[in-house]
Amino acid sequence: MIAMFRKNSWKWSVAAVVIIVAVGVVGLTNQTSLRTLAGKDDFEHTGNQANSSTGTPRIELILDTNGLYWNEVKPISITDDKMIHDIMSMIEKSKPLADESKIGNMSGMARKNNKLILYETEGSKREIAFAYDTLYEIGYIEEDGRRLEPDYSFFRYIADLNEYSNPDTNIEAQVMQLFNKYNWTVDYRINTLKEKLPESLKHKAGEYPVKIYWAYNNELSKEIGLDFAEYLGKDVVIDIYRLREPLPEFMKPRRDARGIVLKYNDEIIGAYIDAGRHDSFACSLDRRSLKDITGKEWDGWIESYIDYEDELEIKLSKMEPEDIIREYFKALDRNDIKMIWACMTRKNLSGHLSSNMNNQYLFNTDEDGIDYNIKSAKLLEIKEIKGLNNEPGVLEYMVEVDFDFKKSITSDDGVQPRFVILKKETEKSGWRINSTGTGP
Repeated sequence: MIAMFRKNSWKWSVAAVVIIVAVGVVGLTNQTSLRTLAGKDDFEHTGNQANSSTGTPRIELILDTNGLYWNEVKPISITDDKMIHDIMSMIEKSKPLADESKIGNMSGMARKNNKLILYETEGSKREIAFAYDTLYEIGYIEEDGRRLEPDYSFFRYIADLNEYSNPDTNIEAQVMQLFNKYNWTVDYRINTLKEKLPESLKHKAGEYPVKIYWAYNNELSKEIGLDFAEYLGKDVVIDIYRLREPLPEFMKPRRDARGIVLKYNDEIIGAYIDAGRHDSFACSLDRRSLKDITGKEWDGWIESYIDYEDELEIKLSKMEPEDIIREYFKALDRNDIKMIWACMTRKNLSGHLSSNMNNQYLFNTDEDGIDYNIKSAKLLEIKEIKGLNNEPGVLEYMVEVDFDFKKSITSDDGVQPRFVILKKETEKSGWRINSTGTGP
């Protein structure tokens, strides 16, 4: 696949190994006190002091530094009342581990050698070891030789403490009521952002796909009676919340749900569920998909959000498949980002929104930072491949390209094959590139 990565390219390398691994976090705000315990960048905010409801004023979380996490692992100190209560409640609901064989069958993705240290009010402390497997969604906790099995949401909660740098448990009543109505538990606010909504949701060829992001999620928001289309062009406040429950079953293997709330003058004008990094488009608060809501698959839906009057759109819509391929590789060769994006289907392009994204944010905002890692790309040959049982309306080509990369990451310089799949996402837009890869 043609290498595309951002300026912090080391994260791209990690993602290639860990691509769908669920991750975690730590942080603090007015009501939250989390503190990393190592390094010069330690931080602490004094929120609530002793946790009177549990008798545990502090929990120290020590994750295995060899575990597969998105961020660097450091010990974490938790002193926020609500967070301690939530953790203790999940531990107390654990059941005896009835099937030890599940533990023996953990995959290579398992995160082991983790522990919680619970500091009690009277000065004593308890130590709980735990291990969990993100692939099979199994795990156990162990204290004094006794193994228990909490609900897997406990492990997702703990893992997320390694990623979110500003968890705030002071949640507005109107937000709690909204999510409770649809059986979602709000754990904490991840971040608050200010965004200017686009003036229009009609996407022009070669534009970064922010309009598509808002068009898609407004469909989800409309499902619960909140249509924010009338606020297009306005500045809005957006809160991102960490939700306890996993995404609906139809969204597997994606599991972690973020609740997104849009406000204008402190009034909630929109809300939807978002899946975060790598593939953020998710579902409505009542757990319905885009197809459930609109009755359309992506291709049928996106048709209403393409600007067919755009000059570049018109030009590309008239091209034959091989001409689109030529245009695409010419654009790669001269680093013409607008033309690269224009040659892609909107579905393909929308992947840029959440690829390797920082989960503190809604989507990748630094479109100027996108780098395809290519000094030059000279297209040498195009050959159509037939008989691979591609779906109707899909064409596949093998191309030979002479690459000169800025860095050798997944490929070396020189002549290499690439496999390009094209489709008509909509009939009116014509052929566009749906994917490129190193194999058919």
